[in-house]
Amino acid sequence: MAKTILARQPDGTIQLTITVDKGLIQKSLSKFLAEAIKEVELPGFRKGKAPKKLAEEKIDKNKIYELIIQELIPEAYLEAVKENQLKPIISPKIELLKTKENEDWEIRATTAEAPKIELKDYRKIVSQALAPAKLWTPEKGDKADSEKKTEATQEEKIQKTIEILLKNFSFSLPQVIVEDELNRSLTNLLNQVNSLGMTVEQYLQSSGKTSSQLREEYQAKIEGELRLLFILSEIANREEIKISDQEIESLAKASGDEKLSQQLSDPLQKEYLKGILARRKALETLASL
Repeated sequence: MAKTILARQPDGTIQLTITVDKGLIQKSLSKFLAEAIKEVELPGFRKGKAPKKLAEEKIDKNKIYELIIQELIPEAYLEAVKENQLKPIISPKIELLKTKENEDWEIRATTAEAPKIELKDYRKIVSQALAPAKLWTPEKGDKADSEKKTEATQEEKIQKTIEILLKNFSFSLPQVIVEDELNRSLTNLLNQVNSLGMTVEQYLQSSGKTSSQLREEYQAKIEGELRLLFILSEIANREEIKISDQEIESLAKASGDEKLSQQLSDPLQKEYLKGILARRKALETLASL
């Protein structure tokens, strides 16, 4: 059994320092060495029949340790999550702090839970802010003091609702999530730029921005998107909005997209899509207040 030290940062990031007992490591090492020895071929010996000491000299220990890490680290992490009753929303970032032979191993797993959001009376806040959000235009041919009231479109109400939510509900975002999304977005941008036959320097010059300005711009956009995602997820929970399997299947059939239908056979993909639809429904519900 692994020992765990839990540390929470103010922004909601969680660090788990996990000590894996050397006995578990030795047991795993013996197992993988025995399997590797069966595949060793040495002159004068049949495959897997060479003396253990000679066979071990031919085995790449680094590959053995990679197998040990793949086997023990996920187990130790999941055990630590269960022990501390955590609900991580991202895959952990794993760092090997100590992996000396014949000693306990020490790893650090960095992850995060969904931030806590104080929504207050979100329905009242949104409905009051939306109430005056109507377009007023002078009636042609009438007197100046006569006006015609024009209702905003549903899409305009949705955009206004997004602005209201982001303005009224602030909270700390776990930086590990922001960094992951930022790096992913910048990597996608780099791939797009390369596909156009441009260098990063050429792209920055054409856009009139420095690399720091571009990073700040992307970070601000990502933080806004993440804040909205967490707010709408919480509202969907409060409103008890559930997306059924039937709704997902109907959507896939209506789209006529075979690739989408195949993706939905994966439970994780199905839950991901349910989350998107639940947040959209929560947003439409608020915009219709």
